Amino acid sequence: NSNNDNNGATGKISVQPRVDQQEIFDNPAMQTATKCCVFIKEIARKMGFPARTASTAQLLVYRTYIYRPTTRIGSTDLATGCLLVSSKMEETIKKLRDIIAHSYVLSSKPQSSQSDPKQVPSSVIDKMRPNVMNAEQLILEAIGYDFRTSHTHLLFVKLAKMAGLTRESAVATSGWAILLDAYFTTLPIQYPSTVISAGSLVLAWCINTDEPKDTCSFIRHLFMSSDSNSSRHSNGGYSTLPKTKSKRPPALVLEGDNEWWVDFGVSTADIQGFVKQMVDFYLLFFNSTMATAEYLERHKYGIPNKSISQKIAQWRLKLSDTSSK
Repeated sequence: NSNNDNNGATGKISVQPRVDQQEIFDNPAMQTATKCCVFIKEIARKMGFPARTASTAQLLVYRTYIYRPTTRIGSTDLATGCLLVSSKMEETIKKLRDIIAHSYVLSSKPQSSQSDPKQVPSSVIDKMRPNVMNAEQLILEAIGYDFRTSHTHLLFVKLAKMAGLTRESAVATSGWAILLDAYFTTLPIQYPSTVISAGSLVLAWCINTDEPKDTCSFIRHLFMSSDSNSSRHSNGGYSTLPKTKSKRPPALVLEGDNEWWVDFGVSTADIQGFVKQMVDFYLLFFNSTMATAEYLERHKYGIPNKSISQKIAQWRLKLSDTSSK
């Protein structure tokens, strides 16, 4: 038993993600973008920015690299610039000097006198300021000065309340963690906020069920058919287009196969796409083949969430065992 426990702790699992690791990490722009997102999470945490500001900044990183993939601006300056722009968009503005000071402390190995952002010399701030301002200009040009943003986090909270979930419930906490981790992928630029919020809630519900049979049928079929070497793109006969949008219900029923998300204009195909990519994302990090220096550096700041990675792995193993019977 102890050996099995140790294997689980180190991420040794027989279920493999269905995408090649190289597809996600070997693109230089995406590698740099991921580093920026890790940096943004940490600096936002230390400065007390709300989750929506950090997530918007991470989204800006991907939008910038999509339209300016060959930029020569350093990842630290770009991450700092994205957080600066995001703080303005979300109206959580902090002084530019404070943002640069925290950026400097986190991106370097300062001496004891400079470990406190308040103690960073003005000469250092003045040296970094032009680079951050250049990064801000690049970001603004890349997004076409479009400051519109959707608050995925607020929508998730509303959905959780409609489902009758308490803040401390396993489904709500898992869904919140999944939503935050989604911003370390390109999913927020693939799908609208409604898909990210609803998909996080659906996946959270599935991984917190007691038995595989309690998982949503279309999600269960999605992975069980994959394990049985059937079509990767099969959707089990479920609709791939949203149903006629009806009046939004006063409450959500997560149990069973009630496609409640269609009342929010979200298609089942989009929910499937979100779930597939998030599960692959977690398995890439949980699998022992990812136990590299880069893996350890990502997990240094809890990216992705370790407990969710373990839940995803255990859930997939249960689905695999069920499909093999």
